[in-house]
Amino acid sequence: MISQITGKVSRLTEETVSLYLNGMHYDLHIPSGLYPKLREAAEKSAEITLHTLYFIEAGDRKNYHYPKLIGFTNMIDKEFFQLFTTVGGLGMKKGLKSLTLPIREIATAIEMRDTATLQRLPGIGGRLADKVVAELSGKMARFALDKGEQPLTSVTKEKANLFAEAIEVLMQLQYNRVAAEQMIERAMKMNPKVKDTEELISAIFRMEAGTKG
Repeated sequence: MISQITGKVSRLTEETVSLYLNGMHYDLHIPSGLYPKLREAAEKSAEITLHTLYFIEAGDRKNYHYPKLIGFTNMIDKEFFQLFTTVGGLGMKKGLKSLTLPIREIATAIEMRDTATLQRLPGIGGRLADKVVAELSGKMARFALDKGEQPLTSVTKEKANLFAEAIEVLMQLQYNRVAAEQMIERAMKMNPKVKDTEELISAIFRMEAGTKG
């Protein structure tokens, strides 16, 4: 099993990287927050080491399965992710997209049984947040002590601005921040192509009206 690769970046997107090593190219999934660091390494033609996890992805056809690698620049990040994704219903791809808060904040929320914070993570609804707490509480203390300040998965600047503007509008309408964040996340998942705050607020209205109806 491949647990670590050191090589030069030969191809890079915000979600994948290809490392060149001894005449071979290794393709890996990465948390999008690692993109700037890997881009810098690519620009300098510098070698970089990724700590890797191996998993099997099911294909479109029955009996078609594909080996995949996920890479992390930090061993602690890898160990956290490996434990985090042991929870049923939280697969590798969903796990990668969910890490939009620093690891220490996610770990602290789990240890404190703070499901509201966990539901701020993309793809983590109320039921899954409860499951994460039930299965991982008591196992995350060392990750809660991590000093890293940056999330492993980045949110695009456009979405971050849209999110912040919608939060401000809802708080002016007397919603508390946690409730506002949850409403916005649900609406953005249901309407991923919203382009501005007015459109997002309209989507939230339709969503809330449908719930009450």
